[in-house]
Amino acid sequence: MSSYKLKQQVMHFREGLSLISEIREMEGVEYFIVQPLHEGGEMIYVPIERADVIIRPIIAKKEVDSLFEYMRNTQPEYFSNTKQRRDVFKRRLGSGDIKDLAFLSMLLYFYQHPEEVETPVKFGPADIDMLKYATRTLYDELAVALKIPREKIEEHVLEQIKRR
Repeated sequence: MSSYKLKQQVMHFREGLSLISEIREMEGVEYFIVQPLHEGGEMIYVPIERADVIIRPIIAKKEVDSLFEYMRNTQPEYFSNTKQRRDVFKRRLGSGDIKDLAFLSMLLYFYQHPEEVETPVKFGPADIDMLKYATRTLYDELAVALKIPREKIEEHVLEQIKRR
């Protein structure tokens, strides 16, 4: 049996912050019914036996400091080849891994704060959209993990990563 439980907030690898709202059996298979917590999110059926490849627990509060350390030590990366860059971004976004989200969030930070890097990074509108999506997803998770109101989490994260 899975370690997830009803009413637990989880991270869906594609939809981000979500809630396990019920368990339902259909044709002999048990599913978690997962509801994304963002506007417009549609109900997702997650087979319980495969849940670990589709959802993951929210980062534990005790692990957040090491995530911030990882972010502080992240170096800007820039791929001049647009297809290669987008493939890297999509792969990291699709992994569902919080470090991948943090990495992409840092790329957005470097883009928005060119004074923080030796060579400013340049991205196109599609790149920026992916980086913003990763950052929103990361902030949603950190707000839950740290029990900080969502509207205050960006300020908190920026304070943590600027301790260079």
